[in-house]
Amino acid sequence: MNFKKGDIVTRNNAECETLWLSVDLIIDVTGVSDGYLRRVRSAYKKSVQPCHRHHNIMPDTSKSWRYGKINGQIYFDLQSLPNRQPTYYRDMFGDKSQLLNNYSQFINNNSKTSLETHFKQYLNTVYKDFIPCYLDCTKTQQVALAKACAILESCIKWINDNELDTSKNKIFKSYSNLLDKYDVRYLPHNYRKFKEKYLEIVEGDIAIAELIQLPRSGNNNALVHVDTEVQSWAIQLRSMGKNYSNDSIIRQVRQLCLRTGKTMPSRRWFGQNIFEKHYTKFLTASKRFGKGTTKAAIYEGYIPMKNALFAGDCWQVDATRVNLIAHKKENGDKDFLFVIAVRDVHSGDVLGYNFDYKEDRWSVINAVKMAVTETSYLPYEIVFDRFPGHNTEEAKRLFAQLEQMGVKVTFTHKATGKAGLERWFGTLQSVFMDQSEYYYGEGIKSSRLHAHRSPEYLKEVRKKAHKEGFDMYDSWKESQLVIEAYRETPFSYYSRKFKQINESPKLIHSKSEKPHVRFLEEHQISMIFGLKKAIKVKNNGLIKTEIQSAEYWYKIDDYEIFSKTERVILSYDLNDLSQVYLFKKREHLLVYLGIANEYETIQPYGPQAEFNRIAEEKARIKAIEIQKAAELEEKTQGFDEVAMLMGRYTNKDEAETAESHRLHNEANNTKDIELKRAAGSDVDTSSDSDIDLLNNSRNQY
Repeated sequence: MNFKKGDIVTRNNAECETLWLSVDLIIDVTGVSDGYLRRVRSAYKKSVQPCHRHHNIMPDTSKSWRYGKINGQIYFDLQSLPNRQPTYYRDMFGDKSQLLNNYSQFINNNSKTSLETHFKQYLNTVYKDFIPCYLDCTKTQQVALAKACAILESCIKWINDNELDTSKNKIFKSYSNLLDKYDVRYLPHNYRKFKEKYLEIVEGDIAIAELIQLPRSGNNNALVHVDTEVQSWAIQLRSMGKNYSNDSIIRQVRQLCLRTGKTMPSRRWFGQNIFEKHYTKFLTASKRFGKGTTKAAIYEGYIPMKNALFAGDCWQVDATRVNLIAHKKENGDKDFLFVIAVRDVHSGDVLGYNFDYKEDRWSVINAVKMAVTETSYLPYEIVFDRFPGHNTEEAKRLFAQLEQMGVKVTFTHKATGKAGLERWFGTLQSVFMDQSEYYYGEGIKSSRLHAHRSPEYLKEVRKKAHKEGFDMYDSWKESQLVIEAYRETPFSYYSRKFKQINESPKLIHSKSEKPHVRFLEEHQISMIFGLKKAIKVKNNGLIKTEIQSAEYWYKIDDYEIFSKTERVILSYDLNDLSQVYLFKKREHLLVYLGIANEYETIQPYGPQAEFNRIAEEKARIKAIEIQKAAELEEKTQGFDEVAMLMGRYTNKDEAETAESHRLHNEANNTKDIELKRAAGSDVDTSSDSDIDLLNNSRNQY
């Protein structure tokens, strides 16, 4: 049996699947005439109730030759075909499932060799060969024109391969139907016009790409010759920092044209020749939006930079607001915290941070102090911005001390100078801070869909925070948890760029080599960041001082310090007052002397009397006195000053011995005393009260 497309249609109902056969298939298999099928249809229709006769598919009345109208064609139900002597029409079609399988196989095989398959192959793949012929067109136009060329080439190849007679129009009608079906542009869908295109290629001397062109290509009838001065007006307005809208520019140019009598271009002309031109955007973006802004950045210069090779090669310091809802301060006001962060460029680890209500010199110094204390080294380079207070004496002193210790101190006023740190602030918000229920969203300028929480949600969170008494300590604790979560989380958890890195920033920093840093001892860290006082040493090494309006005693155990130094510079940390570091000022340097430990005063009264400590102190004092007497005897031995003053009555041997001892002692005193480690300092300790006053006025976090 010979099939053609559309011979069999299946329809499912509630009971079973119905197989519908076309009129052509029934005539081909059974040999009945078309007139006979018309008569049996008329007879079947009379068996249907009048109310159902208008249906496309006739209901089953158990009569033979049930039919229906599907997709505009007449089909007969296979099951309703008569199967009795002498014809047995139903048996002529064989098994129902086998018939359907044979038809499906025919459709699959036919589709592989059909004209439509040939057409689709050229439409979907071969067209790419013609795209280079239309580089001056838009992307959409390039694809459409190339597909038109491919279809025309497919028609030529199909006719040549199958040796078709082009005097007949059957093949061109088939292509016309396919052009309609697949909506191919830039080719005529009328088969006669399409045949004309075919003949132009076959009989003429012209390439396909030269024949297929954009409609009205080269037609200058609608060309508007606009005065160059009008163009300059539009570009000038476009480049102004006032950032006029397109409509505003068109209105202003129209007014200028009316005043000068020039022809006013159309609105579309402005779009095609001014506003949409890349050249215009390239020239005016920086002036229109401002240099360094997001919208102008793509038209400005950019220098790609590599990451730091080792930990400690560079630290970057900057501040941003912590985007948690406002908390209530002790005075009842509501405020937000700022975080000042010190970030290592190589590892991304935040080595030091400080929370405050604003960015100033003290918060920056405390953040850098934390980074140096935690790592015990100074980086090769540290980058600051022009933060508030960068030109104060305290900040200048810090910068000078860092430079004297060999650190390269860099200042920048651009966000691009600390691009890594700026991007980190965004990562901190979008990845880690948004896990906090107190997070209110990104900055107000952010246009991301996920940038802000809904007003209803923020209202509920503020109500809950007020009920729970969300204060400064809670905000500080929540912010610290966010930063520490970043430090402990592997990059692969949230970063597509670093999805292969399964280590956290903190771990990367600890494992990285640090060949360019300067490791410090504790007294050097105290020399840079410690608060300082000039103190007089008394009572065999005891120091009495006031810190934050509280009295403290410190004891120097090193005999060499208190026996040879009258005044020392005390360097201390308010977070740990159990010991202080002693320095001696020598010109612009601080010479490290040693450590003084906190001394707890002795209780001599009551049942808590510490007589054992009193005895220990008396023994210490006695030992010092014995050492002093021994040194005094050593210094005075062999000196008979009276013998040297007796003139001519002096005994020569005694005078020579005394003079030899004196000269030898003077020679020893002129030698340089061996100094301990020294480090550069410009610290002014002339006013101790000012340092305490500044510290009393600051909130330390």
